[in-house]
Amino acid sequence: MIEYKNRQQMMIMLDRMLDEELPYNDRLEAYEYLLEDCEPIVDDMLEKSYSLDGETGKMLMEVLAQYKGNKAIFMGLVSYLYKGEDVALFARLIGSYGDEKGVEILKNFCEEYEPDYNEYMEIRNAVEELGGDFDLKQDFTDDPLYRYLKGLDEPDDRRSPFEDILNPDEDDDDCDCHCHDDGCDDGEECNCHCHDFQDDCGDGCDCHNLDDAHSCDDGDCDCHNHRDFD
Repeated sequence: MIEYKNRQQMMIMLDRMLDEELPYNDRLEAYEYLLEDCEPIVDDMLEKSYSLDGETGKMLMEVLAQYKGNKAIFMGLVSYLYKGEDVALFARLIGSYGDEKGVEILKNFCEEYEPDYNEYMEIRNAVEELGGDFDLKQDFTDDPLYRYLKGLDEPDDRRSPFEDILNPDEDDDDCDCHCHDDGCDDGEECNCHCHDFQDDCGDGCDCHNLDDAHSCDDGDCDCHNHRDFD
């Protein structure tokens, strides 16, 4: 169902969006309403924008930025860019507004001021969106966002989470080896089983299935299945 908007409804929504005493959700609903098909009140919105600032002023300029081809709106966007309150946002809005004059304005702004890395990227994207060439280079090696994105602050001794699995420590004090081919020298704590070459079976031995057990001198030994008893 198509919603037909009339001027009275538009003005009510404009007043609602600009009323800072209302809950944010109510203002957001009015903001979304005004984003399209409200050309009849563009001049009214512009008139109100001249006396606004802060978040409410930015909200109104975001709405106005949807109505292309108006020189006053374009200059309003440039004015907010130079206020420096939200450079990234207004660079993006200037880029999407489509006025080619924005190319030189954005490049001049970038040369005159020192945008951070996020602002610089938005300015570059906006210039390119407007069909311009952006060849301005800046050093961002001290910018926290740049360093984070480039991984410059990562420690040099980073280890793979699979390193312990792929390269297990061979010097395990609590040996739980199984089926060693050449015996186990871990002493009394060893719980090894199925040794192929076990020459002795000492006190308390519970060895099983020894292939080559030459002697078992302990009367309490529970060894089984010895293939070659001396």
